[in-house]
Amino acid sequence: MSQMLKPVERPIPPLRSLNWAYLLVGVADATLLPFIPLLLVERGLSASAIGLVLAFAASGSFTVGLVCAYLADRKWSPERMVVLASGGAAAAALFLNLPGVVTVALVVVTVSLIRSPFMLLDPIALRRLRQARRTDYARIRLRTSAGWAASSVATGALLQGIGLRLIPYLYAPLTFLFGAWVWRALKPTPLDPRPAANPQTKRLPKIPLAFAGFLVSCFLLGASLAATQNFLTLQIDFLGGGAFLIGAAAGFQALTEIPTMAYTSVLTRLLGHRLLFVIGCGIYLVIFIAWAFVSVALTAALLKLVAGVAFALTFVAAVMIANDLVPSHLRATGQALMKSVLFGVAPILGSLGGGIVYEAFGPRVMFLAATVVVAAAGLTALVAVPARTRTSADDVPVPAPEVAPAIP
Repeated sequence: MSQMLKPVERPIPPLRSLNWAYLLVGVADATLLPFIPLLLVERGLSASAIGLVLAFAASGSFTVGLVCAYLADRKWSPERMVVLASGGAAAAALFLNLPGVVTVALVVVTVSLIRSPFMLLDPIALRRLRQARRTDYARIRLRTSAGWAASSVATGALLQGIGLRLIPYLYAPLTFLFGAWVWRALKPTPLDPRPAANPQTKRLPKIPLAFAGFLVSCFLLGASLAATQNFLTLQIDFLGGGAFLIGAAAGFQALTEIPTMAYTSVLTRLLGHRLLFVIGCGIYLVIFIAWAFVSVALTAALLKLVAGVAFALTFVAAVMIANDLVPSHLRATGQALMKSVLFGVAPILGSLGGGIVYEAFGPRVMFLAATVVVAAAGLTALVAVPARTRTSADDVPVPAPEVAPAIP
């Protein structure tokens, strides 16, 4: 009788659980990621040394991310990998205040490596959106931008007044909170069924050549972004801006990401994902030219408002292009490949090369070189990606197939 009267815990609605997960990861990441170059330069590292540290961090993130995606598509629960990563990243970040230049560099690389499974949040969301419109992804993703905007500005203000030593004590508990929410709200879902092996049927579909061409475009875009975004932080600091203006600049970008992502579904119906990606690259080209000649810290920061539009267009388009081009049973692998190239492999070259060019020739040459690279990214996507990667029927809600539950 007592068991019958025991209240049953109600499951959290899928979209609500995703909304909060994306919001929390944005809030947590904004307390650390925008301030890493400033933290390293405060410890005495040169621009080229900062580029080297960021390149090592990107290479580790790339390797671990691909391994996690491979496991997520075949056996392991991506939700549980995200939970473990959040706990590990929170613990590792607490060592950021240890003395020594080499120590802090190693901690930055370690945190980047441990948090690599966070990239699985997108395939987790896309798997849950099999019963909803695919355009709902942008509306969910904008929660990260909202959390990032508020958190980066607030963190910048705190760091301006208290100092950069506060960073680990903000990042660690917020990242742990993100992991706790994923543990509670995002239960493991069934894997996408793989077509049954049958001698009379064709082999399982592989990743198409068009996707490989798109990865080249992502590499060029990611290299230009790593060079410009990381060393814009140093440029704002050099022009007289402090932690508050650096945090505000990150917030400015997120503020314009939010409405842009909210309307990407409308823009997609008019233009398609390929053209949205190309337009975003074109906007970045104009911004990079402006950064090359700006001499006021506030102006450099305000240009991030325009960068938010470009990021929203390119990132949402990239996620959906990757989702469209790869077979459904390789969805996590496709997303991890795209993100590993865009935020892993490309930043190795972009951070290292950007730091060397920044130190040897100055910021103007570095920003102008980035314009050439981002222009090549847009042209490559225009050629490599098919004009229509899905038919209109693919946007109609389709019930998820009935398969055995995944094991946590």
